This record gives sequence, C-alpha cells and structure tokens, in this order.
Amino acid sequence: MERADFDQWKAREVARLLALVESERRYYQELVATLPVPLAIVSLDGFVVSANRAFRQLFLARGEDLQRLSIDKLLPVAELPAKIQEAHAQATPIAPFTVPCVLAGSERTLRIAVSAVRNWSDENALETVLILEDLGDAIPPTPPATVPADLPAVVWQGVWQADTATLRFQSVHGAAEALTGFPPEHWTGHAEFFEQRIYDEDRARVLALYRTAIETGSEASAEFRAVSTSGALVWLRETVRATGTTLTGVLTDISRRKELERQLLASSRIDALHRLAGRLAHDLNNPLMIVQGYTEEMFESLAADDSRRYDTNEILKAAERMRTLTSQLIDFAHPQARPAESVDLGVVLAALETRLAQAVGAGVTLELTPPGYSLWASAERIQLEDLVVAWAGMRAGAPDLTRLTVSWHADTLTESVAGSTLPPGRYACITLHDNGQSLDEPRRAGLFEAVLPSGPRTDTLARAYAAVREWGGDIAAESGPTAGNTLAICLPFVAAPAQAPASSPAAEAPAPVPEPMRETILVVDDEPGIRGLIRKILRREHYNVLEAGNGEDALTVALSHAGSIHLLLTDVIMPGLSGPELARRMCEASPELKVLLISGYSGEDPTLTEKLPSGYAFLPKPFTLGALVSTVRETLDS
Repeated sequence: MERADFDQWKAREVARLLALVESERRYYQELVATLPVPLAIVSLDGFVVSANRAFRQLFLARGEDLQRLSIDKLLPVAELPAKIQEAHAQATPIAPFTVPCVLAGSERTLRIAVSAVRNWSDENALETVLILEDLGDAIPPTPPATVPADLPAVVWQGVWQADTATLRFQSVHGAAEALTGFPPEHWTGHAEFFEQRIYDEDRARVLALYRTAIETGSEASAEFRAVSTSGALVWLRETVRATGTTLTGVLTDISRRKELERQLLASSRIDALHRLAGRLAHDLNNPLMIVQGYTEEMFESLAADDSRRYDTNEILKAAERMRTLTSQLIDFAHPQARPAESVDLGVVLAALETRLAQAVGAGVTLELTPPGYSLWASAERIQLEDLVVAWAGMRAGAPDLTRLTVSWHADTLTESVAGSTLPPGRYACITLHDNGQSLDEPRRAGLFEAVLPSGPRTDTLARAYAAVREWGGDIAAESGPTAGNTLAICLPFVAAPAQAPASSPAAEAPAPVPEPMRETILVVDDEPGIRGLIRKILRREHYNVLEAGNGEDALTVALSHAGSIHLLLTDVIMPGLSGPELARRMCEASPELKVLLISGYSGEDPTLTEKLPSGYAFLPKPFTLGALVSTVRETLDS
C-alpha cells in the first residue's frame, strides 16, 4: 500500500485496523505460549529472544534466565548452526533431525525442527524458530513417507491423513483431541466421522472443496465449524493436500480470530447506527429550532389573558419533548456526559412521575417521597431523567414487584467510603427502592459495564454511570438477601439559587432609554429559517447583524464590510466550508474575533465538546432565545 493511500484513511479506520492487528498478534502470542510443544525464537546472532512455557519446562529454566542466552550454551548440538544456516539459505523449513542431548543431567533424544522467519516488528530482521520434541531414551523410527515433506509451513495443532477414495481417517496426530474432544481412535474408528465432525451448515461446502482438491491433486483451505463432544461449535481452519491415495490435512483452532471478527463486525454496525443517529439528530434539530424559537417569540408577545397563550404553551411543551428525543439520539450517537448544571431534584422527579409509572407498568404502586425542602444538585437534566427511567423500566419484569419508592434527600459524608470515589462533602442523593426479586451478584456487577451492554436500558445505565462520575457523583446498586433492590445516586450538592427580589408595585418604571447599536455579529447558517430567527433576536437586542448562507459567502461578506466584525456565529456543519474552518480563516485575519459555534449534533467533532480555543464558545441546538442572548453576551465579554 502506498503511503499516500494510507494517509487518506480516516483516523478511526486506522485505529480499528491497528487494534485488529494488535489483537491478532496477541492471539498468536497466546497460542504459541500455550502449545505443548517446546518452541523458541533465536536471533540471527544466536541468542534466545523468547521461549514458550513448554520450552522453559524442558530446560528447567525461568524466562528471565533464557533472555539473551546463547543457544549454543543451552543446546550444545554440533549440527545446529549448520541447520540454521541451511534454513535461512533455503528460506523454508528444513526436515527435522534427531540428535542425542543431555537435559537436566540425563541423556535424552531430541527431534529438532528449524525454520527461518521474519521479525514481527521489523520484516528486515531475520530470526529462527526452533521446535523441539523430547523422544526419551530411544530414537524413534523415521515418520512414514506418506506424510508429504512440503506440508504448509505453519505451527499446527493437529495433523491427519485420510483415504482419498473413502474419506476415512487413517491416522491423527497432535492436538486433535484437545480441539474437538474426540480421541484419535474415534477419528480412525468411525468411517462416517470425516463428515460428521463438520457442522451441518458447513458440511456440503467443505466436502465439495475437498473433493475438488482430490480430483485436481491441488491444495485447498477451508474454515468451518466443527462439533465437539459437548455439542459446542469450534471454528477450525483446515488445509488439505492430496498426494496419490492419501489426503493430508493440517488443522488450527481459529475460534479466537472468529470472535474478533464478530466483534469488529458488530462494532462496524454500531458505528453505522451512531452515524445515522447523529445525522437524524442534526436534521431534526434544525426544524425544531425554528418551531421552538418562533413559538417562544409568539408566546412572549401575547398578553397574559390571551387564550392563545395556552395553545402556544402546548406547542412549546411538544417541542421540549422533541428536544428530549433528539438529545437521546445524540447520547446514542456520541455517548458522553454533557455539562452539568444546577437542577431542582424535586421539579425533575415530579415531572417524571408519568414516565416512571409507564416504565414500571400496571399493578405496581409508584411512590414519590419528597424531603420537605428544596434540594438542588449538579447534573444534566435529560441524562439524569434517562437514568431514573431506565432503572424503573429494567425492574418492570421482576417477579413479585408491587412497589417502587423514589425518594431524595441531602446527605453529608465525613470520610471517604470504601468502594466509592466520593470525597467527603455534601451531596444530594436520590434513592429508588423496590420490593421485587433480588438481582444476583453477576447481574448486579454488570449493570454499569460500559462494554457490550445487554440491552437499551443497560446501555443507558452504563452511559449514565460514566456521566454521573464526570459530574462528581457516584452510583451504587444493592440487593437484599432474597428480595428488594436499591439504586442510590449521589450528586454534588449545590445551594439553591437566590430568588430575584420582587419589584415594588409602587415603584414607577423609568422611561425607556433607546439603547445604542451594539457590536457587529456575522451569522452564518445554511438553514434560512434558523438564520432569520437569530437575526431577528439579535437585532432586537440592538446588535448590528450581518448574515450569510455558507462559509464562502461569509468570507465575501466579511471582506466587503467596512467596519469591524466582533463575533462570528456559525453553524458547524455546512455544505462546502465548515464552520470551524471558516472560524480559523477569519481569526487568522482578525485575531480579536470571537467565535460562537452552534450545531444540532455535537458528536460530529469531538473538539466541540472538549476544551475550545480561547475566544470560542459552543451552543447546541435547539436552544432557547434567552440562552442565545446570554451566550452571545458572555462570548463577546470573554
């Protein structure tokens, strides 16, 4: 692959490829480490680089004793240097040779196989693989000539031979029994086992491939599922070659590789769903911003006794529900904690009563027990609501569940609690207790696992767990001996905000003074409805507003404007020039320019939710008109 092609890859694709390569490397390392065959890798200058457990046991040595030890001292075999040179000269494994040797003070006979390989990290560095077999005191006969000398150069786990006419096993060697559970005599003693060992769905494909190899006298490889003695399926890769009337096969366990491939495929599918959810959230937030913004404007313009205020308020409530849905899409697309804010737990939990009742289902009594005082905490409202509802929904199917109690109170920790990350301090605590069947320890321990959740609710719990930790709180789930489960959520306590003093009815309002024109703001958004709404609100606040429908037009507007532009308010995702790139170009020309980025989907670019450059701010859509005005002012004053 050309370097230029590699540079074109997305960072996520490169990271996934490197992770797969690293997983494969670890897999083969574990495979070699657990092989019952003594195996060592020797550098070109004759020193031991690594050795597996069987090799260390053969020489009664520890791993650190073997590192950088000369193979001549460890294995003083006169023929060995010449055999290593021969293997490197031929670039292929050489035929195993048998020699006497003294091991642990006793004379033994070793069969040694030598093969030249390239270093995993540096393909230009050559190394030697030594495979040893302790034959005991006697030298065994030479292997039968029916085993081809040019078997594929792999470290095998099992080798078999079968008759090409009957497809009946004649001999089985290696770890065939360890792979399938069937002993060698079962392989050779049952004529139908050649076919029966292959899983039904793979059998026709594999047998057709093998028959073609027999007819053509060629080599073939197949990956299939084999049925073990326990009935479980084991993934095997088998390479066969027909020579005369004998079919020889080399098989390797690839179950671990198949599991990695399955996880990679699942990850790719989830990644595609994340992108789809992000796109939907972005596309929904734009029209939702228009509906919510203009409805809010209409509501504020109506008199207090106008009957249309009720209808307009209902539209705002529906828009708020839509905002919650899009926020959930964003959470799925880019699971991370959104910034915490001060929330009134009494207001949040009281508003959830209907959703909680629907989550636990009919026949379950829901009780909300407030503490009798106002309690504020640091959290993000939507993620907190999702956490509470997800726990209630998960408990809905529990046998004998008749009551769910939700309570909240303030608590003070005077010292750190074992198993918790909470430092001493004051906290606002939410407790959800039910009388259903207790969760067992494995299930309770996996509630907040962030990897491979078992369903939508546990996925929500896992993401909420990380969010609560980022807010400075903690979550714990406890179960009684036979019944009853409790979810405790501890959040940082915040003081209730001071109420604004009521104006005196006798006080006379001063005469309005026209405000002078404020700073100049360039508004850039490819959605005309949003651009018009922002323009209307900012001009009402006496800002001088310029506007453009895309990044290229914005540069033209900026160049043609005679005065200074104090703030660039731009959408992040636009056709052509993106918002961040537009901001970079304009800041190069005007370093004092402030930037406010807006987007309906903050997950598109991780930098939007991390620390922004100085002079930058971010406001997610849909936002209220008050949030727009206050954020603009804060950004200009920063």
